[in-house]
Amino acid sequence: MVSRTRTVALPELEKAWGKIDVVELRGPRSFFKNLIKTCLSKKRYDLVVAQEPLSTIGGFSLIASIIKHAPLVSEIHGDYIQGHLTSLIDRLILPIVLNKSVAVRAVNKHLVETIKNYTGTRVVYLPSVYIDLNVFKPKIFFDDRGRGILFAGRLEPHKNPDLLVRAMKHVVREVPDAELKIIGRGSMSGLVRELIAKLDLQRFVKLEHGWISQDKLADEYNQAGLFACVSSYEGGPRTVFEAAACMTPSVSTPVGIVPEVFRHLESVYIIDRPRPKDIADAIVTMLEDSGLRRRIAENAYRITVEEFEWSKTVSRYAECYLELTRALR
Repeated sequence: MVSRTRTVALPELEKAWGKIDVVELRGPRSFFKNLIKTCLSKKRYDLVVAQEPLSTIGGFSLIASIIKHAPLVSEIHGDYIQGHLTSLIDRLILPIVLNKSVAVRAVNKHLVETIKNYTGTRVVYLPSVYIDLNVFKPKIFFDDRGRGILFAGRLEPHKNPDLLVRAMKHVVREVPDAELKIIGRGSMSGLVRELIAKLDLQRFVKLEHGWISQDKLADEYNQAGLFACVSSYEGGPRTVFEAAACMTPSVSTPVGIVPEVFRHLESVYIIDRPRPKDIADAIVTMLEDSGLRRRIAENAYRITVEEFEWSKTVSRYAECYLELTRALR
């Protein structure tokens, strides 16, 4: 399995698959170091899984599958392949890796159709959302929560944390006691911090720079009255489902599997476009209507518990790949 970081489901997958070698690639140095190691190794593999079909991970996985005479499976976890690839080498490598794969995993239905524009390879729909309900669960009664807004995730351009900060300028005019807490880090950390100061929002927006434990994140969801996802594209996003498992309602752009699983005004508040005014309108509507927040929270909780419990989702994933390897023998 080739990825940027090892999957949190690795222990459960090894119970189903046996030993999994994970190659973590974070730059040219790790690419060549691991490529040499793979070439010299005498290990045989039933499958090479690329968790991204772009130049670094996809390129390495393709070479490894050729060297080891092992089938290649590519996974696409975000809608970045249509209009979001800026690197020429990524645009060149992507179709090669997809066409050399025996199967391509798509984590939402929109991606299934997009991938078919690039390859005739079999596309498998498998969501990547799996929630540990022992960690992510309601701990605070709904009526005891405030009207705080939570954002948790990487501070990268496609997550639009800057637009959320700009939206707060509008929100606090309508809801003076509203507060936004941003948890995460990334290339936009400095810009977000500067924007908070520039817009004079220090009283209303707090930035907690860095990663926190799953238990601490669950506590943050429970303390929030509302979770905000304002991304331009996503695979899941898992955070919306983690929030739902904690009985925290979300406002979200129609990204990933959110519009496939949840319904607007029933289990989520869909923001049509990631623009500050649209984001602000959604947040204000939710904060001022506790009945709407409760309905969305309860429905999203039920869906998440029924469909995205950790062991159930991981088992679906593991069994799909076992069936694939059996079919290739």
